[in-house]
This record gives sequence, structure tokens and C-alpha cells, in this order.
Amino acid sequence: MFQRAQQPSSSSNGLPEQELEEDLTDLYADNLVSGQRITRLLTKAAKAGVKGISKKMQKSVGRNQARAIRSHKLKNTKWPEYYWFDCRVKDRRTEKEYTTNIPILLPLDVLEMIWDLGAKAVLLSGDNLDTAGKKHMAWMKEQLQVEELVAWGMHGDGIPCNYDRTESVVMISLNLPGLAGRNGRMRIPLVILPDHAMNGHTFDDIMTVIAWSMRHLVAGSRPCCRHDGSAWAKSDAKRRKKDNDPLPFRACMVQARADWDWMGKCFHLPFHNVKEGCCWLCRCRRDQVSFLLTALPHLPSTHRGFMRESLISIILQN
Repeated sequence: MFQRAQQPSSSSNGLPEQELEEDLTDLYADNLVSGQRITRLLTKAAKAGVKGISKKMQKSVGRNQARAIRSHKLKNTKWPEYYWFDCRVKDRRTEKEYTTNIPILLPLDVLEMIWDLGAKAVLLSGDNLDTAGKKHMAWMKEQLQVEELVAWGMHGDGIPCNYDRTESVVMISLNLPGLAGRNGRMRIPLVILPDHAMNGHTFDDIMTVIAWSMRHLVAGSRPCCRHDGSAWAKSDAKRRKKDNDPLPFRACMVQARADWDWMGKCFHLPFHNVKEGCCWLCRCRRDQVSFLLTALPHLPSTHRGFMRESLISIILQN
């Protein structure tokens, strides 16, 4: 996230004219200037003698400049097509729920793209998984009776999207926790929605689509219809409609990371402030441990160990 006076620097190592075009189109991508303004600036730069600027970016100013810029930036892209589906969201003004069509990148499509472009040995590596992840992968391989399985994870979080952090978006992203280094830290956004549009049913509709895609990843198959059982729509990619061959790999999710507030909203897990407790491993409630947590910082170091043991015993007994 950038502050008001801070702008992204050029990430290109190419020629100066290429860096100029990339920096100007990045301003449009950051929603700082309009598509028409970018086209005028690039056209003036070309007339001033700057060579190497794409001719498609020098069109006369019209109503479709924003679309032309997006088309130019996404030319020859390897990213999969969006999957559009009906999702229940909240109206910001009226606070009422309504249904609208939103896009999502399916985990199946994203992982297939990575499989086609990446190294098989690297993607199948699980060396960076934690102990629980390795055990789960071993169990899944045994259940599916396969030797090769791609491990992937899901991460959910709220992200500030303006300079004073008064607006935020909810993002669900895909990561590859079995990989090490930069690849292990990579997160690919699947769906992004404004936080003010989220209500109790929004996560349910999104997770229905993700779960549908996950089932096909585990089975190594491709869907023959939409997530709700209906026939393919006009908005669905042609490749998705025609390709019925099995996937060249299988994959399963080994982790879902988020803070507890996000987990409660997405998976309907109990929150910390409810009486029935928030742990799925025991029946310990908040009112049973609050007095211990309050007393711990004020006790002498010789007594803290005893208090911690008492806390653990209460949890295990319940």
C-alpha cells in the first residue's frame, strides 16, 4: 500500500521508452488517471520523438480507451479466464442484500496454469510444509492411492485500499505452502470484494464455487457444467466448455490461513466473545480462563508456571 505522496517505482529493466509506457499504464491501473489521459500522454510522447511506444496506445481519444489499455496489457497473457457467478452482497447505501454477478479465478484454472508453466519437481515438493501439513499430505496420498499430489493453501484477509486506511477490501488468495523461498510466499488473488459489500451469505456463495473447484482438483477431473449444475453460460470460457480431458495432476488444500475474525465470518466458527467457546478441540469457555490470564502478568515468576499448568489442566478436563 502506498501513502499519498508515495508512488510505485518502475519495475521494468527494459528500454527507457518501455519504462515510460509501463509507468503511465500503471497510473491507470492504480486508478489515479483515466484511460483517455494516458492515451493523450503517450500520443504526445510519440509526437515529441519518443520511439518504441506501441501504436495501439496512440489511438485517437474515444470512449473505449480504458478497454484498449486493458486489452494491450493483457495481450498474450497466460492467466486463465474469470468464472462469473451470482453472489449475494450487501448494498452500501440501503444495507439490504441483493444478488449480482462477480468474477473469480478458480483454483483449478490457476493451478493448471502454474503446472503448465512451472517445474513439476518443484510443484510436487512438500519440504516446506509444517508437520501437520506433511501428515495430511501423506494421509491424502494414501486415501487417493496416488504418489504425486500438489499441496496448495488458501489465505483470507482484509486489506486497506486507500491512503488513510478508511476503506478496505476482502481478498481470498491461493498460495503454495510446500515451496520454499519466494515461491512459498507467493499469493495469487482469487476474488476481491469491498468490505462494505460483504454480508452473511457472501462468503457462503464464494466458498460454494471454491469447494466445487476443489473437488475436481482432488479427483483430477474437469467440470462438465457450472458449480450449481446448470449448463455452461455465455460468459464461460470456450476452453472450459470444450476441454473434457482429465487434469494432468491432482491437488489438495493443506491449509486455510486467516485471523479469527475472518474465520468466524467465512466458516461460521464461533467468535471469542461467545459463551459456547471458540475452540473445536475442547469445550473450554472464555469465562473459565479469563481470571488466569488476568493474573499471570502480575504474579511472581515462581508462580507463573503453576498457573499455566492450572490453565492447561482446565482446558484438558473440558
